[in-house]
Amino acid sequence: MNIRALWKKAKDLYKKSIRFFARFGIKHFPNYLKPIKQEIEQSNLRMVYETYVGKMFFFTFLSFFLIFDWMLVLLVFVAGIEPTTSLIGSLLFSLITSLIILVTFHSYPFQKISSKKSSIEAVMPFAINHMAAISSSGVPPYVMFKLLRDIKEYEEISNEAKVITRNVETFGMDITSAIKQVASRTPSDEFRQFLFGIVSTIDTGGSLTQYLKNAAKEALFNYRLKREHYLSTLSTYADLYTAVMIAAPLFFISILSVMSLIGGRVMGMDITDAMKIGVYGVIPMLNTIFIMFLHFTQPRV
Repeated sequence: MNIRALWKKAKDLYKKSIRFFARFGIKHFPNYLKPIKQEIEQSNLRMVYETYVGKMFFFTFLSFFLIFDWMLVLLVFVAGIEPTTSLIGSLLFSLITSLIILVTFHSYPFQKISSKKSSIEAVMPFAINHMAAISSSGVPPYVMFKLLRDIKEYEEISNEAKVITRNVETFGMDITSAIKQVASRTPSDEFRQFLFGIVSTIDTGGSLTQYLKNAAKEALFNYRLKREHYLSTLSTYADLYTAVMIAAPLFFISILSVMSLIGGRVMGMDITDAMKIGVYGVIPMLNTIFIMFLHFTQPRV
């Protein structure tokens, strides 16, 4: 049997395994899997719900058995640990690892949705302003979205425009139905309201250009408000950083310096060791945590 035939059999076995685990997961864990279906649609994973569920449980079970066997061999034959202890350790490690994989699969669509939502809302004021400029030239809405889909700087909004034009060109939808389909799946409430506003304007025969101009002004106003709010929040963070990360460590070092002159111990440790742990361990760790906090809480620009 040649390699190509073996590869084909392996692919067939993999597909059958995915279908089996998809049926298994949907049948036995409906409540756990319920949020995933809508999240997959909104995140544009380009994978059907059943296939994603099958892969999630397949890789979870596969990782459990592979890691269990690998850890057991490692602990018994390499580390020389007794079989009972090795068995328990391998079981615990493989359970934890497979649980991490399961949770990662379960949360990945939500992370994609959050990333997509922040991307849409970050560039939305500029995209709407661009759409208003295009619409003022008198082109129909379909052409407006067609031009928008080729602008990579608009990120997820360009992807949404691609879906709208695909619905029209490939599936033969009218423009309002295509926009409604995208609006019903987008994770951003602001963008959803904006798209439904376009549909309402088209259906009622209103001025689309005027609607887009008003929407652009409102989006830019909200954009400025969000940035101003974040700047005021940063001033609060700065005061907190000064108190916790500068004043408190200086006070901590001063106290320990005085204590070292009169003798004593801190939590059973020598004063010098406590100072080293604080200076080289605690303070850098707190600074790193603070920087990470700022990174994950700042709005996209």
